[in-house]
Amino acid sequence: MMFAFYPPMEGEEAPERIDVGENEEPGITAAGGQIVCGGQTVNIGSELFDALRRVRLPHQQRLLWIDALCIDQQNISERNSQVQNMREIYSRADHVLIWVGEHFSAGSASQALLDFITELELLITLIMETYGPKNRKGIESALIEAYEGHFIRWNFLRELLSRAWFGRVWVLQEVANAKKATIYAGSAKCDWDTIAAISRWLSMYDVNGPLNIRGTICSLGTVDLIWKISRLREDPRRPLPKLIDILAESRMCMSTYAIDKVYGVLGLVCREDAERIPVDYGIEAADLYQRIAETELWKTGLEILYHCVNSGAPSTVGCPSWTPDWSQPCYHSSYVKLGYKSSASGVSKAQIRVAGDTLTVKGRIVDSIQAVELLRAIPARFDTTINEPTDSQATSPATPEMKPGEENTPVPADGETGTEMNNNVLNHRSWFPNVMRIAFPDNQITAESYEVLWRTCCCNKTTDGDTPGADFAGSFGDWTKAMMGLKLRDFEEFQRKAGRFMESFSLYCDNRRFFRCKGGMLGWGPDQVREGDAICVLDGASVPFVLRPVEVEGGRRFEVVGDAYVSGIMDGEAMELVVEDTEILLV
Repeated sequence: MMFAFYPPMEGEEAPERIDVGENEEPGITAAGGQIVCGGQTVNIGSELFDALRRVRLPHQQRLLWIDALCIDQQNISERNSQVQNMREIYSRADHVLIWVGEHFSAGSASQALLDFITELELLITLIMETYGPKNRKGIESALIEAYEGHFIRWNFLRELLSRAWFGRVWVLQEVANAKKATIYAGSAKCDWDTIAAISRWLSMYDVNGPLNIRGTICSLGTVDLIWKISRLREDPRRPLPKLIDILAESRMCMSTYAIDKVYGVLGLVCREDAERIPVDYGIEAADLYQRIAETELWKTGLEILYHCVNSGAPSTVGCPSWTPDWSQPCYHSSYVKLGYKSSASGVSKAQIRVAGDTLTVKGRIVDSIQAVELLRAIPARFDTTINEPTDSQATSPATPEMKPGEENTPVPADGETGTEMNNNVLNHRSWFPNVMRIAFPDNQITAESYEVLWRTCCCNKTTDGDTPGADFAGSFGDWTKAMMGLKLRDFEEFQRKAGRFMESFSLYCDNRRFFRCKGGMLGWGPDQVREGDAICVLDGASVPFVLRPVEVEGGRRFEVVGDAYVSGIMDGEAMELVVEDTEILLV
């Protein structure tokens, strides 16, 4: 199944010498090229053609394994067999090459990227020697200073991590199982372990800011995935994860075929789970997804439902709502994944029955949603320009004219310099006032209703998982002022007074929508939560769910919208509010 790519022909320009082969699939582009493989001429896409020109050696042959060529993509039986062996293929390879494109081949971009990575390694070493691993404030300040001083080179690294390769589901097992891996970007190359170590360090210290691709969620997922992959490689004695956990972690990754969201990660999971999933490209993705969901229902009860989400985007899979559609993105983390401790259904046990596409469970319909905050951008969008902060009462912040190259540079206020504005604060300013209007539709605020609001805005937990004390109310007040507008000169004071509240809000409410129920309860639900949706506590579930009523032949059914935080019913209270449980049919 290997093939040799021959040296350049006489008179043909040779690329820079590099060491090993590439496993990239052909890019879907108009231009491409031809190669001779096994004595036959093969047409390939431009991405693969560019990669092969870069990786060939000037004076000798090189044996390569390329999935798109070494596996007959039209032969289902062969695809089934070879995909089942991917773990072995990549673990036995001497070297895995990662091709991310010719983007960096123009001008001095490649060398600038390599120089910056070297400088960043030295910078991280210096920062850790200066501040130690526990001085987060010092580390953050040092990195922000480095970001402002090396803005253009930071952009090179951000651009590298935003390449399409980092969003492919197949790359997870290709790198995790590799003995050695190298990233090639045009004429530049860098050891994978170096990039992984840098990304892990940045992720550990919550300073992803310089790496954010403003306006997308991609880079954050990239940093996290790189860190998790590096962890898998660091200690082979660690038990391999379960299939359901890897499916959840890789949800933002892309695949051409929906079924590959499962097959593409089998080389990462424990043998027991992998062996339960025979590779069969002859079945539909919906059937495979539902089979996995049913297996999880019998193993762990209703936990599979925490991964269900109505993304609002069209899907080609068409599985029932109680089956996670792994081909669709999920921008929030489930409360169970976050380690949120609650017992919404008390001590009740799940009662489950599956018949075709219908899942019947027992539970209680507690309330319905009356109003939803819809101005918040989900996924979170980071502005490419940072506006001049205004006073806390301002509603229309001014946007100063910026020179080219200043777009992502923090703008100091009132003559101050060197102060970094948390971009989250600026983003929340556009929608948070709407939360107040929804929480208090009659503009009447009592001590009790105010407490319900601030506890809802942190889901009644600190980041340590404890129930917050009354001091959090003061932090909430400072936080809400910042949400209405904050000057840079006040940012350090904001961090001191409201930092802990901001951390809880960011952890538990990220990419979720605020809502108010008809009965007055407040909460946070998935992006697609809407007026008229039902709040339900299912027997055996630790958190409430948002369900959408649908009328079908045979009566009323419900679709799963996703899990939710709802004030006042997180610890079994609903079991007393609604004494009688009922059968709920999920479709």
